[in-house]
Amino acid sequence: MPSASDQTLENQNEEELNSLHSKIKSLRSVTIDILDDANRQNDQTNSFTSFASSLFSTSRHHNRTMASTSTLRQYRTIAYIVGAIVVLWLILKIWRSGPSVTPVHGGLEPEY
Repeated sequence: MPSASDQTLENQNEEELNSLHSKIKSLRSVTIDILDDANRQNDQTNSFTSFASSLFSTSRHHNRTMASTSTLRQYRTIAYIVGAIVVLWLILKIWRSGPSVTPVHGGLEPEY
């Protein structure tokens, strides 16, 4: 028959074993989270690399197209791009200003 001190030591061993088991579980969970994060970052890197390659290819194609066309066509294309940027800037400026407020009958009401 085990003595009281043997039983106490056995209980302490069980507690330590349970503590180590929970630490191993949490370490495994952290390791899995790190692996998932690394895989997500690799996917993002692959997406960025693919996008950069596609952008470079498009740029190279555009340069070849522009080199083979006339100067007038190049200027017209540049004018379209600049015009589109100016129109977008004006739309953004108007959109950010919002509706103006004017005094009406002593109160303020928005003007539509």
